Amino acid sequence: MSLLNATVLCVRPIGVTSDFCPVCRCERRFRLAQAEHRRYTLCINQGRQGQPHHELTCLVCACKVERPAEERPIEILPDPKSCGTHEPESLPVVRARINDCIAMEEALASGRLKGEDREEMIRHTLWCFARIYDEEPTERIKPAYKLLVLLVAIAVGVLGYWAWRSTDHWWPLAGAVVAIVLLALAHIYWVTTHSPRKRVRTWLAQSLLPLNPTREEIRRARAEMQGKRVNAGFRIRSEKVLAKIEKLKAGS
Repeated sequence: MSLLNATVLCVRPIGVTSDFCPVCRCERRFRLAQAEHRRYTLCINQGRQGQPHHELTCLVCACKVERPAEERPIEILPDPKSCGTHEPESLPVVRARINDCIAMEEALASGRLKGEDREEMIRHTLWCFARIYDEEPTERIKPAYKLLVLLVAIAVGVLGYWAWRSTDHWWPLAGAVVAIVLLALAHIYWVTTHSPRKRVRTWLAQSLLPLNPTREEIRRARAEMQGKRVNAGFRIRSEKVLAKIEKLKAGS
């Protein structure tokens, strides 16, 4: 069905910008891109669905965070060739958030981050990755690519069957089956290594590691997301995040 009718998250580079990185825990430079969902029918782009948002990729740790497009208003998207140097103007709310996060980070380092400020930092960290948690691993793959993989697999299978029938030897068909399995594994590997959804739990755990949150603190942040009907509130698993944090502690 995904080849006939699919919604794809399309990401287009815009430029560079500054923001607070929850993994590096300081102000960083980011690659800036516009992300928007587009509906494809029979591999034909039918247009945008919903409102676009901005995806920021840290130039140091490579983590991805999502920000509202309204924070960096752009009337006309720049030429992708200039995305390495173009820096759109940010609204004052961006600088205010950076300053607030830096102040809380300094309070954390000095042992003064407690109570509501501590919960706010945990809450902010979870919200940074909420939209990525809502993604499906294959959401960024266009139907044309899936169709190409399918056609190659069918072609290999047909050639293997034809060679088997022509030579009366079983090895061409076995070779075709092996080739199709390897193609499927290569596709799965590519999706796994390129999908932010497969890495977001690691980013979240790295961000929460200095805060050492409890299950109850994560639960309260998730409950807020659930109350606002954000799917990440249901998809984030406190026990898995805490287990990842413990694994990072053991590794360090």
